Amino acid sequence: MRRRIRTSIFGLLIAAASAWAASAAWQADFTPSTFNPGAGDVVNFAVCETCLGSGGAYRYLWDFNSDGIIDLNTDSTVAACTFDATGFYEVKLTIQDLGGREVTRRKGIIVGPVPAFGIRQVILETDGTVFVSISMVVNFAAVALGLVEGIPAGWQLEIVDAGNAMTRVNTETRQLEVAWMSQAEAGDELTFTYRLYSNYATQTRQLSGEVSGYVGGARFAASVCGELAVP
Repeated sequence: MRRRIRTSIFGLLIAAASAWAASAAWQADFTPSTFNPGAGDVVNFAVCETCLGSGGAYRYLWDFNSDGIIDLNTDSTVAACTFDATGFYEVKLTIQDLGGREVTRRKGIIVGPVPAFGIRQVILETDGTVFVSISMVVNFAAVALGLVEGIPAGWQLEIVDAGNAMTRVNTETRQLEVAWMSQAEAGDELTFTYRLYSNYATQTRQLSGEVSGYVGGARFAASVCGELAVP
């Protein structure tokens, strides 16, 4: 496995601009069948077709481990990949329209058994803020479950719902630190939400975080899956 007389002209310009705006409204998004498959399992990926607008035909280029090499180039909105080795994978989808323009999306997948992991979802609000939700999925009973989420440069962070966790914003490391003091049981799902506010005209759009805890006295850590950047 490889890891787009004068009155007439003005009208044409308006029409062209409107057509371009309509075609530019498309975006890339996709959903995997699971964010935590086992090694050797087949993961199915479905492109969000309602996100494509009315631009016509597209090509879908998949890089399943973000090594810069396209693993699959297809005109189908569904794809599948088998991850043979355990670990964290950054899956990148590039969508090309007939004019050669591209939009991309990256999401994280963690392969193999892990006591707990997080799935990040991102919603762009109409006021320009970014709503982020992280769902913590617990596979095995764990204690001292924690989450560290990086605060991207150019943004301020506001906690929306701490989900009964203790929180601290570390201004020195620009990290959000979250800890659940009670024991988490297998099958539990904890949700933590926050909002990002823009500080500058240019911001870092990458998102990163880590889930950690203890099982049987041994510490584990796993990168947060799902969205890896502000779209």
